[in-house]
Amino acid sequence: MIFPNRLVLSAMAGINDWRFVRDKRAGMVVLGGFNADRDSNEAAKRAAERGRREFVFSDPVREIERQISMLHGFRGVVAVNVRSKSLDGYAEVARVAGDYGVIVEINAHCRQPEFLEIGCGQSLLFNQHKLAEIVERASKHAEVVVKIRGGLDVDYLSLSQLLFDSGALMIHVDAMIPGGGADYELVKLISSVGNTIGNNSVVDVSSARKMLESGAKLVSLARAVLKDERIFDRLLRDNLLSSSVEVV
Repeated sequence: MIFPNRLVLSAMAGINDWRFVRDKRAGMVVLGGFNADRDSNEAAKRAAERGRREFVFSDPVREIERQISMLHGFRGVVAVNVRSKSLDGYAEVARVAGDYGVIVEINAHCRQPEFLEIGCGQSLLFNQHKLAEIVERASKHAEVVVKIRGGLDVDYLSLSQLLFDSGALMIHVDAMIPGGGADYELVKLISSVGNTIGNNSVVDVSSARKMLESGAKLVSLARAVLKDERIFDRLLRDNLLSSSVEVV
């Protein structure tokens, strides 16, 4: 898979719909996070009731397909970030993603309590058998990325090996350090096993390049895009960040 540049717009629940991502100049844009089944949709409703921005759809899979379809002709790669309590929810979205030639990104990153309570998001990092099964099933239909969170009591080397062995194309790592900053050693560790998207504290050319120099194939931004809507334009002035890359 060829990415026209090294930049990724990371998922932001309640924000990254097709209208928000369509004009971004990233090599990959990630829709969502979306919720694929009834239980995850109900969790989103509860989170929204306490003020969180969340996507809540009456017919989740159909709406996810509509969101994907609205990006027909996008010049880069499209992915869709998904949460689901059930394995079937991930599989259904992966089938849709495969039909449209987009990536499905498994959300093992969200730490909101409503989702942790039902076994979604970050909780999957502590239920790695289930996470591997999700990746294996989804990868039968579409290319799979797994979004994970750093800074936890997890053996990231063995986790990475498990996910790549299960069929993941890339691991998208929020290389957070509790208290602030990015853990570039974690990016190096995961990149030694397979293809990596590096995320956390990316705000300028220097911090973006440092992710790539740590071994990541791509580098992602989220909240920085909300603070500076021209940030992709600024980053793409750099020769390395603007270069295309093939990920296999």
